[in-house]
Amino acid sequence: MKRRIDLLLLPVLLFAACSEDPVPKPRGYFRIDLPEQAYRTWTDSATFSAEVPAYGRVGIRSTKDHARWFDIRFKGQRATAHLTWSPVDGDLQDLIEDAHTFKSTHQAKAAKIRSERIMNDSTRVFGTMFDIEGDVASPFVFYVTDSTKNFMYGSLYFDNRPNADSLAPVTARLREDLRHMLATLRWR
Repeated sequence: MKRRIDLLLLPVLLFAACSEDPVPKPRGYFRIDLPEQAYRTWTDSATFSAEVPAYGRVGIRSTKDHARWFDIRFKGQRATAHLTWSPVDGDLQDLIEDAHTFKSTHQAKAAKIRSERIMNDSTRVFGTMFDIEGDVASPFVFYVTDSTKNFMYGSLYFDNRPNADSLAPVTARLREDLRHMLATLRWR
């Protein structure tokens, strides 16, 4: 009896197997829906004000020294821009060198690092932005200062493992929004 069932199933299996060669489907990625581009003014009474993306939430972290730490959280994009404001107490050169040193830590993984100067005489905002391409932890790093009282360092981080290709649309948008923030920054 078992042999008869096997003989009946054999032609069915052979018929079902006679089709085109199977082709593996490519690995899919999630769809990225970026929020509408809009800005709102955010002010810290002690340090600065700027237009930040409306979809970002600014939080102030507690500190024990003279520095002030801020986070702009982009929950939908699973990213955070970490900002550190420090007073300039005759150590501007050291603060700038620290920013460049931190940027240099990405050189091993970076495909390319582009720098762009920030020079806004009317608001006394000067500094440098670094676009770091490749599978790096922080694809956008910057520092700005008025060269006398204020210094701010910032870096963008994602919550997941760096994959420049799949994060490219989100990274491009966040870079653009952080550039806007720096263009509208005013020291208090």
